[in-house]
Amino acid sequence: MSDVSLTAIMVFHFDAAVKMMNDILYHGLAEPDELYEILLYKEKDSESIQEERLWKVFQSFLIKPAVESGKVLPFSPELRGPDNETTHNK
Repeated sequence: MSDVSLTAIMVFHFDAAVKMMNDILYHGLAEPDELYEILLYKEKDSESIQEERLWKVFQSFLIKPAVESGKVLPFSPELRGPDNETTHNK
């Protein structure tokens, strides 16, 4: 066997799985409903609670955040602070 430890191999595969899931979803390489069904099957077929949780984590990738990134929350002018006053008074 090489100098690479089993722990390093495990971490590499976890990292690769996360990156692959992100790429699959970002590029639309799989139908989300079909992917969810496969992950649900794997969750139910798990042999331990830890394995079941792992598949649930991958299912959570399919849940879209309630707030899209990049949007600014609309604070009232009173809460914006003094730096905002000079911009709007000109």
